[in-house]
Amino acid sequence: MYQQIFTEDPGHFDVGVYRLRMEELLPPEKEGNDLFYRALDFAVRLHAGQVRKSGSPYISHPCAVAYILAKEMGIRDPEILAAAILHDVIEDVPSVDYEAIEQAFGTTVADLVDGCTKMTRLHLDRAVLKDLTHSKILQTASQRLGVLLVKLADRLHNLRTLHYLPKPKQQRIAQETVEIYAPLAAKLNIFPLKRELYHLALSYLYPKKSKKILNALRGLYAHPNVSEITERLKEAFARRGMEVVIRSRVKGLGTYYDAAKGTLRLNNAENRVDFTVVLPANDTDACYCALGVVNSTLAPVPRSLRDFIANPKNNGYMSLHTRIHYKGENYLVKVRTAAMDAWATHGVLSQWNNPERITDAYLREVSEFLRSVGEYGGPPPQRRTLIQLSEAEEVTVYTPHGDAHTFPIGSIVLDFAFKIHSDLGNHCMGAVVGGRRVTPTYQLKDGDTVRVLKADTPVPFDPDLERLCMTPKARNAIAREIARRRRNCALEIGRHMLLQELAHHGFSQEALEREEVPLILEVLNVKSLEDLFILIGQDLLSPHAFLYYLQDVPRKPVPRGRIRPPEEEPHERYVLTVGELDPAVHKFAGCCHPYPGESHLLATLSERGITFHRPRCSDVTQRHGLPPHKLLDVLWAEDTPWPSPIAMWLKVFTPENQPLLPLLGTIPSRIEVRALEGQFRKDVPQWASFQVILNSFDEARGLFRCFPPGLVVVEKYGALNAAVDLGE
Repeated sequence: MYQQIFTEDPGHFDVGVYRLRMEELLPPEKEGNDLFYRALDFAVRLHAGQVRKSGSPYISHPCAVAYILAKEMGIRDPEILAAAILHDVIEDVPSVDYEAIEQAFGTTVADLVDGCTKMTRLHLDRAVLKDLTHSKILQTASQRLGVLLVKLADRLHNLRTLHYLPKPKQQRIAQETVEIYAPLAAKLNIFPLKRELYHLALSYLYPKKSKKILNALRGLYAHPNVSEITERLKEAFARRGMEVVIRSRVKGLGTYYDAAKGTLRLNNAENRVDFTVVLPANDTDACYCALGVVNSTLAPVPRSLRDFIANPKNNGYMSLHTRIHYKGENYLVKVRTAAMDAWATHGVLSQWNNPERITDAYLREVSEFLRSVGEYGGPPPQRRTLIQLSEAEEVTVYTPHGDAHTFPIGSIVLDFAFKIHSDLGNHCMGAVVGGRRVTPTYQLKDGDTVRVLKADTPVPFDPDLERLCMTPKARNAIAREIARRRRNCALEIGRHMLLQELAHHGFSQEALEREEVPLILEVLNVKSLEDLFILIGQDLLSPHAFLYYLQDVPRKPVPRGRIRPPEEEPHERYVLTVGELDPAVHKFAGCCHPYPGESHLLATLSERGITFHRPRCSDVTQRHGLPPHKLLDVLWAEDTPWPSPIAMWLKVFTPENQPLLPLLGTIPSRIEVRALEGQFRKDVPQWASFQVILNSFDEARGLFRCFPPGLVVVEKYGALNAAVDLGE
């Protein structure tokens, strides 16, 4: 039926036939369903004359999306189906906006359509726009889950008709599918949808490998082992008088895809065939009896039992898993009730038309996940990584009160702390696990009981910790904290730079209080003086731009960053005073390897903080050719001890034939050295890697003077507390 209605023959689509098919699924006489048919008429009018790449009328696509939702996904909600019909209207018809949709079809439909609308009207890089679109979809879906259902159906139809697009676009859409949409379908536990999304996308990404794997899988459908296992299980349950349904399933392409490595291989899968034992009665205790039948009939692989009934997965999945080894092959056997089977197969869709049966806890968990990933402010690839991690294997850990929490495998103590409460995460200085103290980077293991150790004040987490966390909430919290510290630093730097520029032109600080300042800010498209300081401190706006307007305010706005000091005008470099080091803000360039406390260093500014360079660094003088006003002279506050010690990881090399150990012996005794390792043989170049604890720039300068210039590399550094023991 689907292929008859939604044929992609150029120029062919019968709206009348489509309406008849939808009336079978969504009776027009039922109260509320007329909303969908009004939306259909509205969309047909607006998309008139538009065609797809296949040559078919464009209206065939939104109609197909609505039909997939109704027929294949079982959605009968007229508002969601209306939104599916209208999901491209705002994007493709300039005369239609949110207000028009809201007035015609209500707020819910308008919110759903707006949530599905791509961000295409901003003058930004394509990758940035794509990431902003994903952020918008996820945040809207956290409030209205229907947005995600429409987008998943939309992506499924696009993949089914992807062969009409040029190959580069096929690759982009397929890659986005395996990174974003297929994992989201898995998060909602919509198994058939997840399976088809992976199958279609991977077929385009890896055409040769996917054909090879699919050819290898064809023989499994009638493999003797599969039929033998099925028969042995049927006989065993019959002997015990237990009525069950036994299904075998050959796994799809998605099983053989390793998202972390980006590979599609046969050996990526632990097993290639699953068996499912379904008990018709919703009797949880009977599942454990059925598991006993399975294990007494086919010996299980030791330590392979997973109980997702007592400890359900985050997406609500419940089953008992046991692995068996039969004639040289591993197989997975799942045992569950009919209700568990419905949820395992169709997830949230199995109860969509009975919303009272979807638990509040599950909706909160999904909403929190979507919101956290949507609000994530880090690099776009990391947002995709967070989505993919939602499919990872899970570990279950416990609070001291016995409450169970599940996390992606590889999660650390910080993930646990932030899941319990944001304040606990912000103050986490470690934990006690199994009677011993561990750092916040300790990887959680199944069965761990975790008691978080809370500091009196917020812990200044290092940027590296964001990468180590596996949950969206923890990564998002750390990213926000890092961004806050960078903005605060930029604010102070920008304020001092502007004051230096004012003094250079004979103005006092009171000039910032003059009555024309608000108008200057408006001309510069800046909301407040605080934002002005931040933009200057991030090198997004020149201090000279503000001075340019201070006496003569023009009427027309000038684009931000265009006003620069004239090339022929001599310009003194700004002075940057550094009182303490913050790894979230201060970076020592890898091109010239400067060190803290070194004299005559230069600094460059960006949204990610401050980078120190040596004055003759080729990256500064040649490769980037930065003008003088882009560079700052660095002044270290040498007499001021740091508020807390710094742990710094160093690597030292020696010139040819020069022994290293005597140099290490010259390190001042007041400087603590930890974790020394290296190569000290006389017949090879020598090197040493170690950690030092420093308390001031004066100590740092004394340390680095022990070694010849250019032979010491600052690998990383961080505040001396449990949060930065990155060697855990």
